[in-house]
This record gives sequence, structure tokens and C-alpha cells, in this order.
Amino acid sequence: MSNYFAVGLGLIDHLEAKQKEWGIKHVGTVASINKINKNTTPALYVINTSNNPRANGSIDSRDMQQWTVVVAVSNQAAQDDVRALMETSGELISKVINHVQGYELDDYHEPLERTNTSGRPDYFSTFALYPLTFQTKFQP
Repeated sequence: MSNYFAVGLGLIDHLEAKQKEWGIKHVGTVASINKINKNTTPALYVINTSNNPRANGSIDSRDMQQWTVVVAVSNQAAQDDVRALMETSGELISKVINHVQGYELDDYHEPLERTNTSGRPDYFSTFALYPLTFQTKFQP
């Protein structure tokens, strides 16, 4: 039996593999988005945001699991101009999407696909959080 949260753990490792190349200060997880440390940026957080059984008409069920990768960035110039945060984060967001989309942990989990359930970015003066949600299906 595989770990139910294996995809999230694997996703953290998958992102850590790019940490130095992308100049990321922290890759990890938190219990919820409001627990993210605003003092360490740029950072990536992998958060489990949904676990839903999908019955397929037989005894076996497949679960649909969603993982949100939150890109956390800051830029002091953003106190006066949100555009500075967009300039700081845009390239990193593209890299994360391209690196995570299609990531497949193993033969038991379908490749991650981006969903439209990410929610909107959050801005806090010089700091921004950009959530990107991906989902997989698997046999628990």
C-alpha cells in the first residue's frame, strides 16, 4: 500500500530538484495557505487542497486528489505598484506550471493536470501568493 499523500511528497521532491536553478529559498508544505511565511521568498509551497472519492460503479473506487502549488514572491517596489510583483513572479510561475503539468509519480497515479480551481492571487503590500492547482486520480 502506497502512502495516500505520495503525490504531494513526490511533488515537493520534484520542485526541490529545481530549487537552486530557479533561485528558490524554500520548498515545503504548510497546513493551509494562511500559514505561509511571508519573510522567506521566493518560495514554493505544496498544499493538499482536496481528496474526493470517485466511485466507478464497482467495488473499487478511484480518488481524485488536488495539490496546490503556491508561488510566494515579494518585491519592495510593490508597495506603490502591484506590477512589480507581476514582473517578479511571472517567469517563475511559468516555470512551475511547465515543470508540474504532466508530472507522474508512478504507475498508480495519473499525471498531474492543471485545474481551474486555484483561486485568485493574494496581495499583501510587498508580498504576493499565486496558487496553481493540479489534480491526479489513483486507486487508494
